[in-house]
Amino acid sequence: TAFNDAASQTNIYMAIRRPMKTPEAGTEVFTAVSQNTNTSAVTSGFPVDMVIMGDQPTNWGYNWSVSDRLRGGKNVSFTSSTAAENTGSNTTLDSNTGLTNGWVSGGTTGLFQMFKRATGFMDVLCYTGDGGRRTPALTHNLGVVPELVIVKSRSSTGNWFTLSTSLGQFGFLNNGDGLSTTDIQYAFGDGTNYVAPTSTALQVDSSINGNTQTFVAYLFATVAGVSKVGTYTGTGTTHNIDCGFTGGARFVMIKRADGSTNTGDWYVWDSVRGITAGNDPYLLLNSTAAEVTNTDYIDPLNAGFTVTSSAPAAINTSGGTYLFLAIA
Repeated sequence: TAFNDAASQTNIYMAIRRPMKTPEAGTEVFTAVSQNTNTSAVTSGFPVDMVIMGDQPTNWGYNWSVSDRLRGGKNVSFTSSTAAENTGSNTTLDSNTGLTNGWVSGGTTGLFQMFKRATGFMDVLCYTGDGGRRTPALTHNLGVVPELVIVKSRSSTGNWFTLSTSLGQFGFLNNGDGLSTTDIQYAFGDGTNYVAPTSTALQVDSSINGNTQTFVAYLFATVAGVSKVGTYTGTGTTHNIDCGFTGGARFVMIKRADGSTNTGDWYVWDSVRGITAGNDPYLLLNSTAAEVTNTDYIDPLNAGFTVTSSAPAAINTSGGTYLFLAIA
């Protein structure tokens, strides 16, 4: 049913279904690598469907970049920018074991956070908008209801739209604005009401369905023991976040999410740079600032991760609500 043939023509085709196995370990679908970029081969151990990458040194000043297999790896979008995608990348994602770096500057230390599409964990969609409410809704292959959705226009200037389905709120990855429900119906809805995604469909409206514009969407969900999309309430004191893991989180993203007036950056940590009992380097997806290496805002926890008492209000204030994505 995936093919429409031209009138009065006879066609022959071969179709091979993508693997539908639900991952059993985080290492099957995520890894982070930090290496000198004079070596162009970056090894993941699996086919890379999405990568967050950038120069890691303290003299940073550049955008963190996102690319994916569906766009060929040669088109990148900047997480702190509203600009259309940049087509100057020579990164290729045509390997079963990693990627070839053609984006991060040679001679520097590059950070590559690599993700694989898998049932229940993550899916990637590329689509062309048709204006107004999408009818019928977009279809996806996540196999479950997505819990975190991120959408960016490829061809035009526009925000990175994010959706937390558990909170029913949306916001923007490219800035620190708070999440809210105000005007959510024009992004993840039908122009009148918010329409929650299903296990097969994602309803979008004019804000992320502009006529003839091209878009990319990333969908994440919880897989027991592998990934966790969730929320927690801040305490202002040391706070353990149980994700159902056994060996701790290797990737953590946190965003404050309790209303439009409570702002907060999109914080990201990974184990390759260090999630330890001491200082833990973090980067901000909504900023071009250098990674921060002299703070101890999270600590390791076998079941997930710990938010420390020294964390700021953007991560842990009493009564605050926080959205997170963690991968074992």
